[in-house]
Amino acid sequence: MTVAVAFLQPDWADWEAGAVLALLRREFGVQIEIATPDGEPVTSIGGVLAAADYRFDDPVLADADVFLLIGSDAWIAYDDPAVFALLRQSLADGKIVGAICAGTVAAARARLFEGRAHTSNGLEWLQAQAPTYGAEALYLDSPRAVSSDRLVSASGLAPVSFAAAVARLIAPEAVVQIAEYESLFAREFAG
Repeated sequence: MTVAVAFLQPDWADWEAGAVLALLRREFGVQIEIATPDGEPVTSIGGVLAAADYRFDDPVLADADVFLLIGSDAWIAYDDPAVFALLRQSLADGKIVGAICAGTVAAARARLFEGRAHTSNGLEWLQAQAPTYGAEALYLDSPRAVSSDRLVSASGLAPVSFAAAVARLIAPEAVVQIAEYESLFAREFAG
């Protein structure tokens, strides 16, 4: 069974987590586990309390298959070399890492964008939040999620394409099913 760990900070973005976690669990049977900085429950921007399965530094997290950095302003001040090393090693091992909205700040600080196309909430914003970032040449100003070498990145305004891009890496055979998922949400903006 595929295990995905969602890294949630205080004031995590409900709409970013909701799309990807629901799609992965319901449609692809992915086991969802939650990690928080200290292993305590955290409340979302919308007031949803999420119980934690793990702390960010729990060694068992290395066994997961997918790591999702869900947006929160708390990522802007976050700097943990051990967590960043876990994410780098996970990508090196062929695991999937997804970062959306301010979660891309942690990805930049962890140097996950080096050698990979990526996006965020804006290039200047990412540079301001992660001054040592240095992968500007591979930044794509994209309204949709960007997937590159098992790393998915997205702005906070692209939760559906983020969810779909992560799902494509988990279940590449489900091309039609994932396209249908995206088209369901696209109807809201059609016409």
